[in-house]
Amino acid sequence: MHNKAPMWNEMSQVYQLDFGGRVTQESAKNFQIEFRGKQVMQFGRIDGNAYTLDFQYPFSALQAFAVALANVTQRLK
Repeated sequence: MHNKAPMWNEMSQVYQLDFGGRVTQESAKNFQIEFRGKQVMQFGRIDGNAYTLDFQYPFSALQAFAVALANVTQRLK
């Protein structure tokens, strides 16, 4: 598994990930995880303090929630 690397957008001069319309706000907390070349998890901000979490095998609901929670809390320091 690995964190998907963002692509550089020349027009807006920022790094971006394609969330397929599921994530609507930019955030340093947004991420996507790939496993064997397939995206298996994505987490991102959709509004203010609201986030969306999408996952599939090999993650269970508890594992996906733990990864998302660790991502949010590590940046509170």
